[in-house]
Amino acid sequence: MAMMVPDRWGWGARPSGKAWPLLREQSASRSWLLWLAGTAIASVPFLLVTLPPLNQHFFNVVRLQILADPAAFAQHFEVHWDMVPDLALDLIVPKMAALMPVERATWLVLLGTLALLSSGAIALSRAVNKRWSLLPFVSFLFLYNWILVRGYENNLLGLALSLWALAAHVSLRNSALLRAGASICSALLLYFCHLFPLGVFAAIAGSWEFGVWLHEGPTLRRGMKHAAVALLPLALPVLLLRLSSTGELSGVIEFGLLQPWAKAKLSLEAFTVGDRVSDVLLLASLGLTAALAAGRRWFECEPECRVAVVVIPLIAFVAPFYAFAAWGITERYGVTLAFLLVAFLRLRPVDLSLQRAAGALLTFVFLFRIGAIAADWRQADRTIGEYRMALATLKPGSVLLQFDWDTRYFSPLRDPDRWNPPLSRVMTLATLHDVLVPELYLKRGQQPVLFRGPDAALRQFQYDSDRREGGIADDGTFRAWLRTVAGRFPDLAQRFSAVYVAVYDPHPHGAPAAPGLELIRALPEHYLYRLVQN
Repeated sequence: MAMMVPDRWGWGARPSGKAWPLLREQSASRSWLLWLAGTAIASVPFLLVTLPPLNQHFFNVVRLQILADPAAFAQHFEVHWDMVPDLALDLIVPKMAALMPVERATWLVLLGTLALLSSGAIALSRAVNKRWSLLPFVSFLFLYNWILVRGYENNLLGLALSLWALAAHVSLRNSALLRAGASICSALLLYFCHLFPLGVFAAIAGSWEFGVWLHEGPTLRRGMKHAAVALLPLALPVLLLRLSSTGELSGVIEFGLLQPWAKAKLSLEAFTVGDRVSDVLLLASLGLTAALAAGRRWFECEPECRVAVVVIPLIAFVAPFYAFAAWGITERYGVTLAFLLVAFLRLRPVDLSLQRAAGALLTFVFLFRIGAIAADWRQADRTIGEYRMALATLKPGSVLLQFDWDTRYFSPLRDPDRWNPPLSRVMTLATLHDVLVPELYLKRGQQPVLFRGPDAALRQFQYDSDRREGGIADDGTFRAWLRTVAGRFPDLAQRFSAVYVAVYDPHPHGAPAAPGLELIRALPEHYLYRLVQN
């Protein structure tokens, strides 16, 4: 074992020898140079595409284009601003659109989000442990995940800012007043990003305050002070939530408290993107390294952080599957948990050779994963380009409905073809060519853009049909759906210049035939039809 020498800053002992700087204590300049190199490598997939292949990113681009130029889309959409907790891109990108196209602006925000995520983990680690460490650099392995592939961009930006907010909160330990003031501002900012990161910030900041109280010596006066600092920042967000339309969506919350294995499985699958080799390699290397680190007791944490370190994984089992009309909360927290743990824990100066080997393994996995994702995205960019050319040929003033042939929803690990690339929402880009696409997700309480009048009924029908039970459809199911469309919306041909139907089939079973439909284009995962007038 390496000889222990005093830390010159008085924060504990450290081993002597050249191995130490490579494993545990870094200078600020070295840490940020390493972060810059990691960020440059992690950005490669984005540099190869014009439109990132992220599922709800297609929704976001269309909605933000409407917000940037509402008059051009006023026939079918109305803008209704509300104090909803999901407005990050909606507040940022339309302002940027005065200087650049909306697609470029969203691309830049996404790239900035990745940079804020990794740097936030590093900053939080520095604030918590009072030293620079290599452990938070493991967060680069978490940047590409199922939440990103789903396109939950406001959530990811909020998570990135919550890491920085926690870093600020911990850094102001010596001043309760400044800490409370900073956290009030942070909580308000996080509220408008997304409700989930605000909840994470509140839970972790509160558990840290409790840990500090225990460490300092629990007295009533100190307890009241720490409780006030933890709870005061939530007052304004709670009030805004009650006044917003999002509060109307609080009726259904599915906790699934008796399904811990399902939550653990979803939390692990949250790190997959649909590239099976790199996904399996990532999970295997992280599992091996975590098991080795736990078995050899590589990890430790500051005494006041022990409560937070216990709370972080526990939240994964009490967080709901579904709340406020938002899905994937378990998966979101699975990713969040990883960023928090590598920030709150630190490496003990033991098994330095093994730690170096583990670091080399994870570095290789990171480089391999980025290379694999870059190759996948480059191919996806060509595929999306094919879709965009097809959508540009549709008649302006038309409507495009979608029928999902396969409504099953497996993870990227179980169904990589479904997510690499994710194309179930790509048809909504036709909106940019004056085509009404009811598939576009716009919901009161979640977005500031809504469908107008009769178009809202089309949207509700599309939403309900997307959640059809039964998994894989057949020709009979498809024809029954067409009859329902004709029965509920008999005036489509009069209202629109043309009526199109896109059949989404991620595992192509062949173009279904139906009377009154003409197949005009077979795309990689869609069959595009036009309704023929008799």
